[in-house]
Amino acid sequence: MRSLTLRRTPVRVAAVACLALGVTAATVPVSPAAVALEPPTAAPTSLAAANPFPAYTRFNIPAEDGTRDRAIEDELVRLADGVPAGSYIRGVMFSWSSPVVAEALARAAARGAVVRVVLDETGGGVNTRADNEAIRILRSANLDDLVICGKTSAAVAGSTACIGNKSTSINHNKIFTFSTSGSMKRVVVVTSQNLTFSQNNYFNSALIVHEDYDLYDHFTRYFNDLRAQRKNNDYFNAANGYYKSPNTGVTVYHSPRADSDTLANRLAEVNAYEPGCSVDVAHAQLTDARPEVANQLRRIGRMGCRVRVVYGSMGSTTYNTLRGQPNISLKKYYDAEASNYDGRVVTVHSKNIIIRGTFNGVSGRSLVFTGSHNITGPALRNHDETLVKIEHPTVWNDFHANFETLWSRAKCVNPDNGSCTT
Repeated sequence: MRSLTLRRTPVRVAAVACLALGVTAATVPVSPAAVALEPPTAAPTSLAAANPFPAYTRFNIPAEDGTRDRAIEDELVRLADGVPAGSYIRGVMFSWSSPVVAEALARAAARGAVVRVVLDETGGGVNTRADNEAIRILRSANLDDLVICGKTSAAVAGSTACIGNKSTSINHNKIFTFSTSGSMKRVVVVTSQNLTFSQNNYFNSALIVHEDYDLYDHFTRYFNDLRAQRKNNDYFNAANGYYKSPNTGVTVYHSPRADSDTLANRLAEVNAYEPGCSVDVAHAQLTDARPEVANQLRRIGRMGCRVRVVYGSMGSTTYNTLRGQPNISLKKYYDAEASNYDGRVVTVHSKNIIIRGTFNGVSGRSLVFTGSHNITGPALRNHDETLVKIEHPTVWNDFHANFETLWSRAKCVNPDNGSCTT
């Protein structure tokens, strides 16, 4: 195991200004089956709370009128532009049409960086459009490899995924890694954002961890499984389906999974009341296919912890499970006001759960779960997905502040399904 090098860079930008730009101040570098409980982890100390390891965040916070925020795309471009010749960039994406990150990868390849990209075959129809400029750039750039999943003889009809192999399987990941970018080493980016234009008028989040060589190596192994299209409908229980870094404790849960419910299992670890305990959920989708998740949220509320859920859509059974329950508040966010710029919709596309309180028997913890994993059946059983758990005080503060922005702004106007509840 390699040693973990910490690089601490003081942040001199006011927090309010950072939030207004969709940029937050968590160690931001200046330069370019049954419920399974995890082993207990000691509560963070006050010394560790200052900066336990290098990690930071980016958020897209679109304007009220749908004016787009490109904070996440801008960060990916910055990271790619900082990659020198001979270093590696690996990217995995579901839908990709916005060209700016593709252009940055093409520039990196032209400098002599090794650039490898894995895509879902269709990206929900986006990747196969004849006018898709991003795909044209990726195909014409001198990339080391560009893999379009779903086309092998082993893929079942209808699957466009790399690993999941059911008729509705997709590669829903949004991951980039950079072996070197500027002064940073072994950078891992996990985001909720597809690289399409409309994603910039949705709330999205990105987590960036660097200097953790072992975590980076895990994502390299996972990338290689995706790239090789190693089909497995129970990938979570395969060799690379679950990983916990020995350096930072950052934990990774991949789908598809055939047994149990990953998120419900983790929520079950919120297993005692303490003053101020809370669970905040910012998720694009919560469908009726995940009743264990809804039941755990209801249990946590009944236990006395505050539970708030802001969402883009929710199944009617899930809604009825949660509404009116003790300590639980729900807000649908779907803003399609007629006055919005160019008719755009503003909504939440994040997949975040922000926890404060007792977790797995240890009090006073602050954790974030984030990634590409929606609270839907296919996200658990069918799709290639990544869910990450991180315990890092400034990252938690960033996600908490972003949730408060979402909560304060959430409104339902002209919903596409005609409902402001589901």
